[in-house]
Amino acid sequence: MFDWWGDLSGDLKVFYLIGIIAGLFLLIQLLLLTFGADLDADTDIDAVDGDFGFLSIRSLTAFFFGFGWAGVAAKEAERSTTSSILIGLGVGIALFILVGLLWRQFAKLGESGSIDYGHAIGQTGSVYLAIPGGRERPGKVEVMVQGRLSVVDAYTEAEEEISSKTRVRIVDTIDPSTVLVERV
Repeated sequence: MFDWWGDLSGDLKVFYLIGIIAGLFLLIQLLLLTFGADLDADTDIDAVDGDFGFLSIRSLTAFFFGFGWAGVAAKEAERSTTSSILIGLGVGIALFILVGLLWRQFAKLGESGSIDYGHAIGQTGSVYLAIPGGRERPGKVEVMVQGRLSVVDAYTEAEEEISSKTRVRIVDTIDPSTVLVERV
């Protein structure tokens, strides 16, 4: 059944193994995604022009999938090992970037909801998670926005921390999903 495996050169076997293992990971991710589960870990890399959320299990899987199978194709076309590696790297990097860009665009779809926190300005709410003073990092507040009770990231310009269960007023929005509050 696996007679063909013994006939392959060592470097071609390596490309096949990388492609097959990455393909299995890709299949597992596809099945999990189909059934509503999600297996991914992302990180952002800060750069001069902003941040690029490319480094994830999905993008790494795409890289190795492209690298392995492009390497197999190049070796089967009787390319040298060096050129096969370079071709594999080129295809792998292209897929890495493509998948990173696609998932970044998908993530943006989830960020824009139907709630506009600008409507919360002037509303009072309750601190759900303590808000450190001086805009150090966000806390969370519960507030009614457009008829829905929402838990929203919140900062304060006050010097002291605003503790949980303290009444606060929304005074401004910082971004589409974060508000600025003050004690009532």
